[in-house]
Amino acid sequence: MDSLLRLVDDLPTLETAWEREPFVSTGLGDFGDVFSLETAERLIHSSLPTTAVRLFRDGELIPAERVLRNRGSNPRSREKFADGTRIADLVADGATLTLEELQNHSPEVARFAAEVARETGYEADCTAFLTPPRARGAAPHFDLVGIFLRQLHGSKRWRVSAPVCRLPSRARAVDPAEVGEPVLDVVLKEGECLYLPRGFVHVGDTTDEPSLHLSIGLRGVTWERVLRSLLAGAAERFEPLREVLPPAFSDLDPAALYRERVELLVRHLADVEWSRVSLDRLRAEQPSAAPPPGSLAAALRRPAAGGLPAPAADPAPAPRPDPARDCRPGR
Repeated sequence: MDSLLRLVDDLPTLETAWEREPFVSTGLGDFGDVFSLETAERLIHSSLPTTAVRLFRDGELIPAERVLRNRGSNPRSREKFADGTRIADLVADGATLTLEELQNHSPEVARFAAEVARETGYEADCTAFLTPPRARGAAPHFDLVGIFLRQLHGSKRWRVSAPVCRLPSRARAVDPAEVGEPVLDVVLKEGECLYLPRGFVHVGDTTDEPSLHLSIGLRGVTWERVLRSLLAGAAERFEPLREVLPPAFSDLDPAALYRERVELLVRHLADVEWSRVSLDRLRAEQPSAAPPPGSLAAALRRPAAGGLPAPAADPAPAPRPDPARDCRPGR
């Protein structure tokens, strides 16, 4: 659990709080080998697609066109990339920068996300948030996954309120009138991490210093999804579950038919051996981490399977005729 211990200072506390209550871990040490301010600067100048970049000011999303890089008149330039200089100018003007799906753009983040995914069994999605001093990025909101907010630079004040809906499965805007008093009000500093279960409403504001934090979201498999897969298995087993509802002109009793089908489903669930239910096919596949440096050169040295055959060795020269032998009697 080495990777998780870089996000929490106590695994039993995480197990107790999991999907129930937020808490803060302290004294977690440096995180620069995974992500840093220098990494963020390098990325914004590395032709990131605009889909990986979002900017907010006072809770409002800034249109992506504001950071679109000029690609010239080349007709093949269809991809939309972000302009690092324009991004820096907007941040200087008070905007919060978010770099999304970092596991697809940073090898270091990809490796860390893959380790967290192995330790938890959940898909890990990483987003960086860079906010200038005395500013607010996103408006109060909740997430549909549990998240860890790992503070990397500066500090940020977080106010966390209880969920409006426990364990939500759909996103929606937060009505301020529904949000109660904070259950947690904390200034997160470097080397600290805040765990937020899904559904908890939160908003972050910087102090007199800027802030960079990495959000690690963990997307798991809900029991609803498991039961949906078992229902599909029941439909394959029992023909009546594949029937359509009776037509409007039918005199059949829909309530009786419903009870019969529910009994079939219960019978199927009772026969299911939990140990033989495959959860792997239900889990979202974590993007693979980048291989270590030198893998491309190593690939070039490997013999290609199914490639062109190696050139054959030059055939041995045919023996030259011997005139003396050819003139022997009987030839």
